[in-house]
Amino acid sequence: MSTAYALAAVTAVLRGQLMAYLRATGASSAVGGVSVSAGPPDRVTVGNQEANQVNLFLSRVTRNPTWANLGPPPRSSAGEDVAAPPLGVDLHYVASVYGHDPLTGEILLGHVLAMLHETPVLTRAVIRRSLAPEPPDPTLPAPVADSRLADQVEQLRISVTNSPGGEESFRLWSAFSAPYRTSVFFDVSVVLIDPKRGAREPLPVRSVASGAVDVRGPEVDQVRADGPTGTPVTAGATLVVTGRNLAGPSTRVRIGAATASPSTLSATELRVPLAAFDRPVPAGICGLVVTHSVDLGDPPVPRPVLSSDAVPVVYQPAITVAPGDVVVDSSRTTDGVALRTGSVTVTVDPRVGVTQQVTLSLTGEGGTVLPAPPGNGVAAGADSTDRIRFGFRDLPAGTYLARLRVDGVDSPLATDPTGRYSGPSVVV
Repeated sequence: MSTAYALAAVTAVLRGQLMAYLRATGASSAVGGVSVSAGPPDRVTVGNQEANQVNLFLSRVTRNPTWANLGPPPRSSAGEDVAAPPLGVDLHYVASVYGHDPLTGEILLGHVLAMLHETPVLTRAVIRRSLAPEPPDPTLPAPVADSRLADQVEQLRISVTNSPGGEESFRLWSAFSAPYRTSVFFDVSVVLIDPKRGAREPLPVRSVASGAVDVRGPEVDQVRADGPTGTPVTAGATLVVTGRNLAGPSTRVRIGAATASPSTLSATELRVPLAAFDRPVPAGICGLVVTHSVDLGDPPVPRPVLSSDAVPVVYQPAITVAPGDVVVDSSRTTDGVALRTGSVTVTVDPRVGVTQQVTLSLTGEGGTVLPAPPGNGVAAGADSTDRIRFGFRDLPAGTYLARLRVDGVDSPLATDPTGRYSGPSVVV
C-alpha cells in the first residue's frame, strides 16, 4: 500500500508525464516554451506577465465508494480491531492552461486532453520512472519519491469528466479567487493509503492450504516445508514442491528475483533449500514458479519457455529475544498496575530490508502492536538488518508472546506438550 505521501506522488507523476508529453509532441516548441505547475490557480501569474503554462490543481479528494463499502474492519469477540483496512480515495483535478499569445491556450488544452486520453492508466513502470527521474528533480521531496505508490494493489486510472455548467463554473472560479482560464476536469482513482495504526490480532491459523490452475508445462499443486505437516517455512527450510511435469530441461525454481536449481527432482516432486537461491529471499508472501528453459540465441543461453502458475509461499521470519534484549528505562504505577517504558530488540532471520513493513505484536494482558523504527533501523549505507529495536511506552509489566510481522506474515510461535503457545516470550 501507499503512504500518506501518495497524493503528492500522484500530482508529481501527472506533472512529469505532462511535461514529457509536451516535449515529445513538439507542443512546447510550438508555443515558445511551456512550464507545468501544480498549485492553486490564484498563485499563477496572469495579465501582461502571463507565461505559457499548464497548472494542475488537486481541487477535491473523495472516498472511493468501492473501498468505503467494504464494511467495518474485522473485530474480535471482545470488540477489538483485528485488521486495519486501507483508506481508498479518488482525486479530482483541474488542469488549466495559460498563455499570452493568441491560440496558445487552445494548443496547450488540446495536448492536455490528448495526454489524458492516451494515458488511461498510470502503470507501475511509469510511476517508478516519474518518481525517480534522470536527472533528479530537486523539487521532488524524498518522502514523496518513496511513497510506494507503484506498489499498491490497485492501479491508478485516469478519467476525464464533464466540466461544470456556467453558474457552477462561476462559483468555482470565484472560490479560487483567480481569473477564469479554460480548463479540463479529470479524476484519478484509486489511491490506497496504508494506515499506521496497529490492531490487536488473534493467534495465527495453524495450517494453510493453497491450490493452482493446471497449465501446459510444469504444474505446481503445493509448496510446503520439508518436515511434518504444518512445519512453517522459515530460514534454513527446504521447500518441497509437488505437482506434475516438474522435471524438464534446465528446471529452475524462482521466488521473486531469486532463482535456484532443485537439489532433487522428479516428475511429481522437487526439493530446493532456501539457502540454494542465488540471492536472499525476503520474508513475506511470495510466488513460487517452476520454469523449464531451452538454449536460445547466439551464443545460446538458457531462456525460460515454459513456466507454472505462481503458487504462494508464506515465508515466516524466525525471531529470538534474549533476556538482555528487553531494556526498561522507567517505571510507574497507575491504579495498582506497574507500567514500563523502554525497548525490546528482536533478532530476525532472514534479514529485513529498509522498505519492508514490520511490526512487533506483543500478545498478553494489556498487549499491543509496536511499529518498527524508520527504515526498520537499518544502518546508513546498508540495505538490511537482522536486529530491530522497538520502543514501548507505559506497557503493563508481564510476560507476552512475541510475533514479528514482516510484509503481512507473522513469525511462528512455539507450543508446549499440551499444544498451548509458549514462545518466544518477552518479559517486561
